[in-house]
Amino acid sequence: MKNIITVLLIIIVSINAKAKDNIFKKTFKYATIYGAYSQTNSIQAPQTFIVTQQNDLIETTRKHPADMMVTYGVRKLAFFQYEDRNKFYDGTEKNASTKSNIGAYKGLEYLVEYSRGRQQSREFNNQEIFVRYLSKFWLVKGEYKKNELIDIDYKSAEARLRLPIGKKLSLSAGAIYRTYEKAYGHNPIEKYLEENAWWTLAYEFGHTDQLYQMINPFTQEVMGYDYQWFNQQGNLIAASDADYRNGVFQNVVNIYNAEQLSMIGSFADLAAVIGLDFYHYKKNFWLHIYGNILTKQQLMQGDKRYSYNNFVDGDWIDYSAGSVFGFRIGKNLGVFSEVTLQRYWDRNLKEIKVGLNYKL
Repeated sequence: MKNIITVLLIIIVSINAKAKDNIFKKTFKYATIYGAYSQTNSIQAPQTFIVTQQNDLIETTRKHPADMMVTYGVRKLAFFQYEDRNKFYDGTEKNASTKSNIGAYKGLEYLVEYSRGRQQSREFNNQEIFVRYLSKFWLVKGEYKKNELIDIDYKSAEARLRLPIGKKLSLSAGAIYRTYEKAYGHNPIEKYLEENAWWTLAYEFGHTDQLYQMINPFTQEVMGYDYQWFNQQGNLIAASDADYRNGVFQNVVNIYNAEQLSMIGSFADLAAVIGLDFYHYKKNFWLHIYGNILTKQQLMQGDKRYSYNNFVDGDWIDYSAGSVFGFRIGKNLGVFSEVTLQRYWDRNLKEIKVGLNYKL
């Protein structure tokens, strides 16, 4: 399944080649190669300070470097009538064609995009590959999506039959095969804490604690007991259990989870997929609604103990849906909205835009 997108692309191109004489020219005709760089100031926290015993003032404000993103790719996606055909590609476009099951063009469409960036000091790499061949009564599609900002990474291949109903409504149904490397729904630290005390994991990472008595320096009254924490070199890393759990131990948990998840291996699911698309366009009013439901999930590859089926009640349903709405009232007033929703496993993506324009 690692080369599923490549194989699907070869199949699609082969189908296209039977109807076209010049395969290279027809495949890349109207395609666009693009690259872009963007940078904005990151959100800066209010200034914070500490005062030392020697009365020195030290600023402790956490400062983030500028947010940035580099994007490049190639795309051949036909625009719907409500989309802007004249703008430059910069990698931030959300073309509805990659999410819906209909397109403004029948035939081969694709998108290959890579972006690398930084957001509030967090580095990320996102990748997306989309390949689809759309016919009147069927479609095949391959997709690879990696988004480190929402921690999702999967490959999929699907085939569907389509049933156009009139000129505006389309139904589709078929099967989708998805592969992914992460055991979604499984939280290793949660299972660990069911059987062990939290400090046991700290000891396994080479950290040690030392009991000490807290005494009020003015009254000499005993105020209780707590623990100091030291690393493998014997250096103090936390003055109390609370400081350790709220600071150092968070990193310990993250490392433990990553190590445990990496040992589980990959998964593959086969599911039924049903889609609905409605498209209406007039100059002063347009509405595009699309939705997909994935159900009857069957584990085809991977350790059954960590299948997502074990973390939900009954058969789980994944979905993706969206809508684009626009309405012009007279020459001056316009209302628009765009909604994108997706839930795959326990990862959710939601984007909502609503706006009003009035031209003076």
